[in-house]
Amino acid sequence: MAHGSVVAGVIGAKKPQYDIWGKTVNLASRMDSTGVSGKIQVPEDTFLILKERGFAFEYRGEIYVKGISEQEGKIRTHFLSGRVQPNPILLQPRKITGQYSLAAVVLGLVQSLNRQKQKQILNDNNNQGIMKGHHYNRRTLLAPASDSTSGHHAESTDQTELS
Repeated sequence: MAHGSVVAGVIGAKKPQYDIWGKTVNLASRMDSTGVSGKIQVPEDTFLILKERGFAFEYRGEIYVKGISEQEGKIRTHFLSGRVQPNPILLQPRKITGQYSLAAVVLGLVQSLNRQKQKQILNDNNNQGIMKGHHYNRRTLLAPASDSTSGHHAESTDQTELS
């Protein structure tokens, strides 16, 4: 993820398609391609904006970004960890255009990433449970009762899935 100016437009006569171009697009793409699976990597400028908006980060270091580092050198990057403060947008007057919409996008990405992780855990548990004759859902874990001959199931809460 990166923020900045882009050129946007529709291109194509037979099959028009909307597209965006520019240094920001390249940087955002490189943040994705040089990142770590399951983490959101941002350049220093984006980090500085989001840090003021209540987001937490882990410093990654400087990386080479093809198409940018040739002129500007390596790019300092950070991994987004999550949100550490309540939404400051409601508490502060608007200062600079674009900061709040970026923060909203980042928050949406963090929430989406968390939902994907929860779904993966649920799918993994269901796949393992089906093979063992168990059934799992989001809120409860159904497991065979201690008396395996009765055919009944006991219900218990799976705290690991709820967190």
